[in-house]
Amino acid sequence: MSLPLAWTETVSVRTSDLTPHGTASTPALCVYLQEAAGHHADTLGVSIRHLREQNQAWVLSHMHLDLDRLPGGDEAVTVETWPSGLNGLYATREFLLSVGDTEMGRATSRWFVIDTERRRPVRPPRLLYDLEMPRRPPPLPHAFEDLPIPNRVDHETAWTARYHDLDLNRHVNSVRYLEWALGALPNALLDAHRCTGLALQFRAEATAGTPVRATAQAVPSDEGKRIRHALHHAQTDALLAAARTTWAPHD
Repeated sequence: MSLPLAWTETVSVRTSDLTPHGTASTPALCVYLQEAAGHHADTLGVSIRHLREQNQAWVLSHMHLDLDRLPGGDEAVTVETWPSGLNGLYATREFLLSVGDTEMGRATSRWFVIDTERRRPVRPPRLLYDLEMPRRPPPLPHAFEDLPIPNRVDHETAWTARYHDLDLNRHVNSVRYLEWALGALPNALLDAHRCTGLALQFRAEATAGTPVRATAQAVPSDEGKRIRHALHHAQTDALLAAARTTWAPHD
């Protein structure tokens, strides 16, 4: 039986996914992407479950997401995803999001595999090298450079990683990092704007009990409001993640 080189699934927006404006939150959409990627990886035989048998795990390095709009609570989001290539220790994966027949967002991502005992990167599973990747252009450029971090603190908050923030690898789930980054922004900004795009870069893992300082800085932009984010270990100042988000006024 041939392996499905692309994967499509449809998710109904849940009440718990909604913001006060009645649209799905950006973290909720990233959960949809994460779930679709995991389901496809399971079908290909390279999921978290398969890698755990080898004391290995997938780790997200970068995620870029552009959004034309946010889906409402009465809508269902279709996620199409496919692996797009291998470059050294890194694997890339693409996503398209749509509601009905209309595309509403697109994303690209870069991943690597770590040895969970030595906490060091290893080569991706051999199976991925044997796949004939779909021949289609990525929906977003593969611009996986280091993201700039705030050089001025406009907004700041603090968190402590809890047990329920952890994933199967016992480190903080990538979507929780995004929630923490956005949590530094004031309610007034979030209530007046919708997120139109984000870029995330994960630099170090956090585990239960890790104290986290989230900072944000607004920077000039011709594309609406643009914000730089950083998550640091609150005691060692080690950079855990960097992000960039763009915002437009609510319609």
